[in-house]
Amino acid sequence: MWPLRDAAINRRAFEGELRRAIDENEFELFYQPQVRIADGALLGVEALLRWRHPVQGLLPPDNFLPTVESGLLAPEIGRWVMETACAHAIEMRRKVPDLIIGVNVFGAQFSTGRLAIDVAAVLERTGLPPEALELEITENIVLRHDDTMLAPLRALRKAGVGIAFDDFGTGFASLSLLKRYPLSRLKIDRSFIRDICTDRVDAAVVNAMVYLATSLGVEVIAEGVETEAQCDLLRACGCPTAQGYLFGRPMPLADLTVYLCESAQVADVARNLDHQPLKRSSPAP
Repeated sequence: MWPLRDAAINRRAFEGELRRAIDENEFELFYQPQVRIADGALLGVEALLRWRHPVQGLLPPDNFLPTVESGLLAPEIGRWVMETACAHAIEMRRKVPDLIIGVNVFGAQFSTGRLAIDVAAVLERTGLPPEALELEITENIVLRHDDTMLAPLRALRKAGVGIAFDDFGTGFASLSLLKRYPLSRLKIDRSFIRDICTDRVDAAVVNAMVYLATSLGVEVIAEGVETEAQCDLLRACGCPTAQGYLFGRPMPLADLTVYLCESAQVADVARNLDHQPLKRSSPAP
């Protein structure tokens, strides 16, 4: 009994810290690039929540996200993430016009019954086109909130917003969910990518996931790509897009701005080369 009471007290204290973090603007977003494997072109970024604690410094997500996800403040924090990410995306797209931003959604945001309304309002306020936003949901969130998720996700997908299954293959969801839900992308979990070069089972699972997604007309992206060898295998499997330390670590907005400028310059050079006329060699005398 006493341990339970202590846990409740600690939880209330932590909720109080989260409340302060919201009021004092201690949360910030980091962004990780998503690139096309074929040529390394930047296609999108995933927004990742970070907490710059006044005493403990920058906290890793595992230190606070589980409590946020199960706490009373999840809807409010989720709305802040959505608003901030979409506002930042407007600036990002000035440098990379077709860039898509991925935003993770808490399960509690579905419980409010206002997710579709809230997202539409954010898009209207920020001026971000619906097709520039991709909502990321995990299989386990689907299992916990299945009855409340389908209608808002269908409404958002109809409006043009992308819907991605995050950490695909690690939960307990059945494949029938791929038929029921209006998905636009599957994100292959990093646990399958880590040993893809040495584990035949992981390689076979990734190959099957790519084939499945392609057959369903759904895009696919591999997470946690750290080596060129992994990238080569994914390319051979037909996986078009990847995310991971090989292409860039999660970074604050200031660092991302530099990254975007460099990516835009590379893209400009590539376009110029594509449009240059071929030089014919002079005929032999």
